[in-house]
Amino acid sequence: MAKIELFIALLTAVVLLAALARRLPVPHPIVLVLGGLGLGFVPGAPNIRLDPNVVFFVFLPPLVYAAGFLSSSEELQANARSVFLLATGLVLMTMAGIAVVAHELTGISWGAAFVLGAVLGPTDPIAATAVAGRLGAPQRLSTILQGEALVNDGTGLAVFKIAVGVTLAGSFSLASSVGEFFKISAGGIAVGLGVAFITGRVRRRIDEPELEVTTSLITAYAAYLVADRLGLSGVLASVAAGLYVSRSASELLGPATRIESYSFWEVTTFILESLLFLLVGLEFPTLVSDLEGLSAGTLVGYAAALTGAAILLRFAWMFTVPYLTSFIDERRGRGRSRLSSRERAVLGWSGMRGGVSLAAALSIPLATATGASFPDRPLVILLAYTTVIGTLVPTGLTLPFLIQKLGLARPEAARARNLEARRRLVEAALARASELEDEEELPERAVERAREIYDLRLRRLRTRLGAEEDGDGQEDPDAYRRVRREMLRAERGELSKLRRERKVPGELAREIERDLDYEESRLTG
Repeated sequence: MAKIELFIALLTAVVLLAALARRLPVPHPIVLVLGGLGLGFVPGAPNIRLDPNVVFFVFLPPLVYAAGFLSSSEELQANARSVFLLATGLVLMTMAGIAVVAHELTGISWGAAFVLGAVLGPTDPIAATAVAGRLGAPQRLSTILQGEALVNDGTGLAVFKIAVGVTLAGSFSLASSVGEFFKISAGGIAVGLGVAFITGRVRRRIDEPELEVTTSLITAYAAYLVADRLGLSGVLASVAAGLYVSRSASELLGPATRIESYSFWEVTTFILESLLFLLVGLEFPTLVSDLEGLSAGTLVGYAAALTGAAILLRFAWMFTVPYLTSFIDERRGRGRSRLSSRERAVLGWSGMRGGVSLAAALSIPLATATGASFPDRPLVILLAYTTVIGTLVPTGLTLPFLIQKLGLARPEAARARNLEARRRLVEAALARASELEDEEELPERAVERAREIYDLRLRRLRTRLGAEEDGDGQEDPDAYRRVRREMLRAERGELSKLRRERKVPGELAREIERDLDYEESRLTG
């Protein structure tokens, strides 16, 4: 019963802190991480010791699956090289750099240092993309941040799996570790795609949103568990499964299911990440008590050094590797659009760590195969948590100022892009209505009433207001609904064309598709 009461108390704290965050001009992860830290020092707060297996198998699969499902595969493909370099090269460089700093500064073993580096390799884009979207920063920045975080979750945690295994075994071989990395990565991706394909075939035969959403949750865990039992990367399996479902969502899922699926995974991600922040905050005093002779000042110094290392390594990458790749492209005669120095500065300042890093840190085994305690586990978790705070809070609070100072805040451009995409869809629907007028079996009045709604919407879009109307009062409901469905189908076709031509950002395309889903759901009751 005590665990149930704790769970309810944590959910209540999540609601209160998130509500507070909405009243403040800061992303909610910042309020949650600080709130979690504060809860740990409240008199009478429970002493928490989380089971590593529970953290790894309960939290990680849905978190990484949701990251894949809620992403835009079209935009990932458009920025594939930038995302790949950040999610592999930068992760490995960050892991090595943090491991060196941690080992030399704190004296922890090399095994524990590399585990810490792998934990802090993945980034969390929530705070950065929220700020960028609110200020109207170039969409490409959000796309790269989301794609980087999606792929580096798999890369970082695949390396984490190897680092933990090496530490438990007490021996290291570079050749075998590299081979193991490629094996568990490629194998994990293959398993994830296979599981998603199989469950997708099942979902095509289901037309109940509740059952399909439940099946998606099964897909996340099944992909993870199958890959893990085979010794492969469960994280990459769940990511690949999420990406597969995301890419085929328009054909695989019905309108009502898409609405419920997106809402379910957005809420699930929010709850799980929020609980992780609070749970680590509650465990913080317990971890501190496990360390003897480590003062608060020393811990703050360690955290500052590791935070500085993570930020400096990211900036070093942003202002060297892009120039190198551009030089190579020019030598090969391939012209590519390159991020400006201002955009790279924003990307460099957006390397926040979050829920995935916390989950990985908490999943470090308690003991080695011989029964000995995992070396420096409490200190590694503490350093991971304090570095998450160090990379999240200061950068998240100052990112809006940086974007504005660099002249990248363009909210009017984002609004114009939104209106233009919606205008294209409405015009496509009206063109389809003109074709339907020539079909004798459709009553003219049904087509006219549908056109009235879209004409009104188009006029309001042209005046930059936007509008939605309902089709109440039609004389022939069945014919009217048929006309509206045909027009909605035309809008979907135009939206797909815009996505293929990469003329509409992934987030905006998803928002528009959700609006179309709501309209079609209203037509079907």
